[in-house]
Amino acid sequence: MMHSTLTKDLSVMLGIAVCGSMLAGCGGTKNNNKASSQPGKKFPTKPITLVVPWNPGGTNDLMARALQPIFKSKFNTDLVVKNSAGGGSAVGITEVITARPDGYTVGLASSSYLALIAQGKAKIGIDKITNICLVAEEPVILLVKAGGKYKDAKAFIEAAKANPGNISIGIPGAMSINEAYATILGKSAGVTFKFMPFSGGSRVITEIIGDHVDAGVLKPSESIDQIKAGKLVSIGIFNKDGLKELGNVPTFKSLGYDVFTYGDLRQVSFIMAPDKIGADEKAGLEKMFKEAIESSEFQKFASTSGMVAKPIIGKDLQTNLVDISKGLDKVSKEIWTKK
Repeated sequence: MMHSTLTKDLSVMLGIAVCGSMLAGCGGTKNNNKASSQPGKKFPTKPITLVVPWNPGGTNDLMARALQPIFKSKFNTDLVVKNSAGGGSAVGITEVITARPDGYTVGLASSSYLALIAQGKAKIGIDKITNICLVAEEPVILLVKAGGKYKDAKAFIEAAKANPGNISIGIPGAMSINEAYATILGKSAGVTFKFMPFSGGSRVITEIIGDHVDAGVLKPSESIDQIKAGKLVSIGIFNKDGLKELGNVPTFKSLGYDVFTYGDLRQVSFIMAPDKIGADEKAGLEKMFKEAIESSEFQKFASTSGMVAKPIIGKDLQTNLVDISKGLDKVSKEIWTKK
């Protein structure tokens, strides 16, 4: 019942916001589908607002703020970060979708929004927004307490086999890529885990260290400080290539577990804008964000945070997001809806 109510609430919220935006657009001048910034002047001519659909201090917020000084030094443009949290990112993304399509309001979306679409909680798909640039990929990892009961992934999975349904994994929120990957790992290993959803990554870390859960599935950016401090240990990575920042931590693929049976599941963040922005504005945004992400400053930030920052734009970005969405659609139908 709670899941059904949340779905309806988010869908209504998105519908009302979009309708309101359309009515506002019809009420004034003959505004058109494509909005352009000041004619005759090179974009941008004023600050750009970057909406982060999460609270301050989280991974996406830090990512956005890392871009601010780069935009100022490279392009002499102010990038104003605005936090609009709620609805699993639906509130902030809706704010961007319904903004004037002039290039001056963009959002930092992620796989979390793609998951909402897959679950039917968000009705506006990626074909109805303008996707600008991939910012970073954050491979999720399986973590346990340092010096605890599990020295490696093999020991953890053997414990799960010996205690069916009793080995707990903490996750930030419910029905996320984190939970999907751990569920797929369980299917591949022939075990069932007990999932414990919490309000965020920091709470999951507290529960692991306090011995209240056996493990957690988190992004490196959420846990790398505790790993470096010797409080947590990563025993497996849910990607194909590993992660340099974590050293010799094995991928689950290398351990013989197929965690890609549902397709290309990845935790990514990307810059998006309202539908039908002007071609000049879109090109300008693509150029600026791509150059900023490729800069040595942002690459250093990404590396130390356990992110892989390889910006892509245009058709390559759209194909990338469609592939992730297809994987999430399968997960939604075959895992989440059967819970």
